[in-house]
Amino acid sequence: MTNNKQLEAGLTESNEMVLVESRTMRDQYVYKDSVLDKIKIVPLLENTVEVTTEMIANYYEVPVGTIKTIISRNRDEFNLYGELRVLKGKTLKEFKSEFQDETAFKGASSLTLINRRGLLRIGMVLTESEVAQSIRNYLLNVEEISDKEQKMWAVEREISKRERKQLTDSIQEFYQGTLKQGFEFSTFTNLVYKVLFDSNAKRLREMYELDKNDPIRDSFTTEDLRKVVNVERTISVLIQLGKDYNEIKEELLSKKERYQ
Repeated sequence: MTNNKQLEAGLTESNEMVLVESRTMRDQYVYKDSVLDKIKIVPLLENTVEVTTEMIANYYEVPVGTIKTIISRNRDEFNLYGELRVLKGKTLKEFKSEFQDETAFKGASSLTLINRRGLLRIGMVLTESEVAQSIRNYLLNVEEISDKEQKMWAVEREISKRERKQLTDSIQEFYQGTLKQGFEFSTFTNLVYKVLFDSNAKRLREMYELDKNDPIRDSFTTEDLRKVVNVERTISVLIQLGKDYNEIKEELLSKKERYQ
């Protein structure tokens, strides 16, 4: 289990990486786009609150290719929150007509535009820019828009994601037990919830009023996330030792007080 000193170190020495690694934290901070102008004035296009990839690159003082890579890797995130739009054809022609400079974007067959919140989101994932680093540090250490407890939750959530991957990898690579193929992951997950909460995924979804595809763990407290990580680490080790599901279940349930 991660101890408090480790968490403190993560928050005081390199807490800006929380934003780089955690979409959950980015979602909490992205509405504070006013911080952009506190670090460096944002040059917006005429009659809009959007910027082009070239303008973004200039703002963060990095190559345009770097910005395009960031957008490509995180496109779903930008699209989900309506922070990006791509203009083509008639829409692009109408957009060009709004500029006094008739040569603006001449020859462009498409144009990617990002709004201010999208510009801030880029700064939260861009690691090659001193401007972006300043923005992350300002958000976390100066604005203090999220209290320490929320930051610790985000850190623990990212830890739980990595531990979850370790468990799924262990099942995939080492498990040779009697569970029906295709049900190993869900069965072991329900075992974790049985040990900790005397429940299963279905009942937890009902309790938290979640849809089928909503991550249950986003509803857990920081302490619950730590407990989940602890149990999943134990299961991973037991699987790698060649234990079958029933053996693991018996061992965990017989000692469940240790994990709760």
